[in-house]
Amino acid sequence: MSDIGRAVVRVPKEVKKGEVATIRLVIIHPMETGLRKDPKTGQTIPAHYINRVEFYFNDKLFSRINNTPGISQNPYFAINFKPTESGTLKIVYEDNKGGKWEQSVQITVA
Repeated sequence: MSDIGRAVVRVPKEVKKGEVATIRLVIIHPMETGLRKDPKTGQTIPAHYINRVEFYFNDKLFSRINNTPGISQNPYFAINFKPTESGTLKIVYEDNKGGKWEQSVQITVA
């Protein structure tokens, strides 16, 4: 499971001033609820899920998603935002076991 935390981020590299940009994000993560049992051992599989996703533009937080365990494996998120200037989009996400990751992408406002 070395891919846990890897993310695929899709945003337009250039946005016209005043237009809305869509951020699309898929995070590679098992997203275990803590309710499922291992079919071989019968033991409960411990909860392991992304519990927070934060979106920053030029180091200013503009959106936060707080998750619960009931989200599918490799969750997909899409949010809209309207950048007013060129800058760096940073996405920070963490799971309930202390894993923390971040991705950054440059966006140009024309």
